[in-house]
Amino acid sequence: MSRPVRLGTWAELDALRAWMREAKGELTFPRLAFWAGQFGRPVAEQTLRRALHGGLPTKRTVSAYAWGSRKATDNQARRALEETGLRLRKTAQQAAPVPAKTWPAPVYVPGRVSTWLGLTKALNRLHLEAEKPAVRALAATAGAAGRLSKSAISNILMGQRPKAEQLAALAAAWGASRATADALLAAHRRIVAEPRPPAVYPCAVAEEYEKRCEQDEKRRRFRGILEEVELDPYDEQLRDEEEAEHRRMVAWVDGLSADELVALQRQPVAGAGRDLRAELTAYVARARPGE
Repeated sequence: MSRPVRLGTWAELDALRAWMREAKGELTFPRLAFWAGQFGRPVAEQTLRRALHGGLPTKRTVSAYAWGSRKATDNQARRALEETGLRLRKTAQQAAPVPAKTWPAPVYVPGRVSTWLGLTKALNRLHLEAEKPAVRALAATAGAAGRLSKSAISNILMGQRPKAEQLAALAAAWGASRATADALLAAHRRIVAEPRPPAVYPCAVAEEYEKRCEQDEKRRRFRGILEEVELDPYDEQLRDEEEAEHRRMVAWVDGLSADELVALQRQPVAGAGRDLRAELTAYVARARPGE
């Protein structure tokens, strides 16, 4: 009579488990763990036991079965046994059934986010739109498989700075649109980018920043209050991003050498008759009025 298939298993995983049982042979789990540890593959006895009845075992566990086995008599044979086990594990991983996605795809497309805090807020909004699926379920999706663990997803949503590939995997796990994924990656490039010469005349950034400050001041006077006006979330994000851009520009200006200033002065974008050196000096002075 054929052996019944365990709940949650598939043929390739059963093939891997058959290989593990063959590698174990007559050894008890404590002895298997002992010999694996002797060859530098220490794995707990309980982990080895669970591997025959749980989900897909780790590479470390598969290696422990190979090196702890008494079926191989030398290191060359153990390496060959290990390669076979890892190959079976990879096949089982690739054939693993993808769990059905049970949450709605988020539709939010982040704007011009330029801070880590803003990116974290955008990611949490996407998670909320997807009705907060469990991080375990997100990590098990095809989009995140092999690129994101459940702990990594949890840490990112709590504010840990993600890598670009992790953002792409998380967007795919949620089922977000291409526009959303592109916006997240653009935000990441914007945040990690080093200060660089702007494509427009440098002092235009300062002028735009000062213009918004004047608008905020007029708004305060119009409402007849002395304390800062509470902005709506969109205006607050826009102001924060402009301030961040302003700080990056100041850092770039501070780092300019005399030769770079001369080269910039020669650029047509500077405008005829404009003294770039004097304007940049005034720009930094306005940014640090107390110094």
